[in-house]
Amino acid sequence: MKRILLVSPVRSHPSTTGASARVGRMAESLSGMGHEVHFLYLQQSVWGSEAPMQRYWAGRYHVFRGLTPGSCISRIRRKVVRISAKTLHWNLPVDSYFDRAAGRYVRSRLAGIAFDVVIASYVFYSRILDSFPDTALKVLDTHDVFSDRYRLYKDQGLRAEFFSTTRAEERKALERADVVLAIQDWDATHFRSLTDKPVAVVGHLEAPSETSAAPTAPAERSVLFVGGPMAINAHGVNWFIREVLPRVRSRVPGAELWLAGGICGHFRRPIPGVRPLGFVEPITDLYQRAGVVINPQQFGTGLSIKCIEALTHGRPLVTTVSGARGLEAGDRQAFLAARSAEEFADGVALLLQDEQRAETLGHHAAAFAGRYHQTQLQALADVVNLPKAK
Repeated sequence: MKRILLVSPVRSHPSTTGASARVGRMAESLSGMGHEVHFLYLQQSVWGSEAPMQRYWAGRYHVFRGLTPGSCISRIRRKVVRISAKTLHWNLPVDSYFDRAAGRYVRSRLAGIAFDVVIASYVFYSRILDSFPDTALKVLDTHDVFSDRYRLYKDQGLRAEFFSTTRAEERKALERADVVLAIQDWDATHFRSLTDKPVAVVGHLEAPSETSAAPTAPAERSVLFVGGPMAINAHGVNWFIREVLPRVRSRVPGAELWLAGGICGHFRRPIPGVRPLGFVEPITDLYQRAGVVINPQQFGTGLSIKCIEALTHGRPLVTTVSGARGLEAGDRQAFLAARSAEEFADGVALLLQDEQRAETLGHHAAAFAGRYHQTQLQALADVVNLPKAK
């Protein structure tokens, strides 16, 4: 057994975004391996209940709140810089989001806990690794590629979102770690072009649900999208509503697009054939009611966690080539990847009309998800069991 600390600026529980789902599932996976897992929350939002995390982590929950006058001033400055960078499509220094007081918190409040492994989320929080002794194996979970990320949005005519930095700055972040985690193979290739540090691929750790072993075709002709409020999601759903949904409804009268999660905030006005459901619990029931699950993502990097979640629920999935990134080596019978709006509509309509085809695809999805999960579990186990280089 090892004592492991996860460090993240996003909540581990509940899993309301892909990032929080990754952190939460990694925590559960490591605990399932028998390790003693702690969580350091680098709190970003002053508001919001921490009760779910406190219940899950109990005495292994640590929080850096950053509420001193100095931290609050620094928080405001970082906020202004972030807004400017997103609006003007700038790259930022990799440490632009980091509050130095977080490092002091680690050195003063966690110094008495000997961690064998520290896993920090995101390159822009990599500096926290310098606050831990060299006796710990320092792992950087990148989540995504951030070199020149603003260009993805600029090319689509969108305001940039989240974070973007230069290759040189991203390299600086990677060099702070003993091991770098990439979420899929393309990202790993990119990181290996920047650093000689070991790069391991650990995808999303979503265990197949209890219902995925026996997927069935539901009676409702519904098309489900589950996602957060990010611009990439809104852009993809708007494309689906504009280019795909009319084609589907002309062939499958009564077909509806169901939206679940934070994405609903973008679609408050009534749209024919679109039903915003908000946050739904338990989400498993909603997946089982859906005729087809979609991911109409048009651009992006990293791994589309929403695709993994659909597969783990044993649901027939239609996505784009962009949405399927990171799953190219998988069983192509497990989901449909469309290259155009017409192909997307054909796939959705076919699955809504042919229950046998939908059920068969769901079985392949569940089988693939099971194999994928075991592969990722083994990859994570291999990383945390690496010896610390001397």
